[in-house]
Amino acid sequence: MSGNLTQFGEDLRPHLLHLQASLNSINGLFAGYSPTDEARCAKQLDDLRALANESCERVGKLRDTLEAGLARDAVLARETLPRWVEGRQTARLHARADSIELLAATAMELAKLSAGQAESIAMTAILARRQAVSVQVQGDDQP
Repeated sequence: MSGNLTQFGEDLRPHLLHLQASLNSINGLFAGYSPTDEARCAKQLDDLRALANESCERVGKLRDTLEAGLARDAVLARETLPRWVEGRQTARLHARADSIELLAATAMELAKLSAGQAESIAMTAILARRQAVSVQVQGDDQP
């Protein structure tokens, strides 16, 4: 049993690491973000936007897969699962566990892609706010 759980953890680890990196990056945007090189900042934002755009279709598919799988499992849990447990149908119980593990991996990938989109949007918001403040300050400096 622990071998299955260990493998499950190993399968999720890359998604978790990527998600953590994205969240750290978003946090870094608000923790003293001060890009001094506008070209570097624009390039980074372009890269983030490209990744976010590429992931949009995948996010939709993942969300649909996740919702359908969760709905299937909810029906199964209510109607069939008690019979499987009572009948000690371990093969079916393991197959259900495998299916739920795939849903967890799907949810992790969805979270990872969503975090990438959030990073792009957060950076865009920060740059938009900085631009607004800059224009406001320039206007305040004029007689």
